[in-house]
Amino acid sequence: ELKKLAAELKIQDSVKFTGYVSTEEKVERLRKSHVAVLPSLKEGWGLTNIEANSVGTTVVAANSPGLRDSVKDNETGFLYEYGNVNELSEKLISVLTDEILRKRLEQGGLEWAERFNWDNAAQKFNKLIEKVVREY
Repeated sequence: ELKKLAAELKIQDSVKFTGYVSTEEKVERLRKSHVAVLPSLKEGWGLTNIEANSVGTTVVAANSPGLRDSVKDNETGFLYEYGNVNELSEKLISVLTDEILRKRLEQGGLEWAERFNWDNAAQKFNKLIEKVVREY
């Protein structure tokens, strides 16, 4: 259906449908990107946003359930009103043309993503368990 739409819009030469990609390839593609766009109406949680931030890629995501919890607007990326193509375009143009802004968002994203590092999460969980054991 998306391939058909790309053909109708005459953008098929500019769009590549990759299908499944390995985790390693996904990380490499994110690392090489200036921006990751997540236009979903709703998500369980924005893991892809955190994955993008973890390799220094700025995120532009719809301000929708799940995604808004994983993007700190104007700190780790941008949120835009779902369906508002003009606002999405403005955010993308800002990220792609303002290098100082992009570098600030990339750094904010790296710091934000570090909070979700498995080692950090395990360490916090262990401290919580130790505290509970000491107090009870």
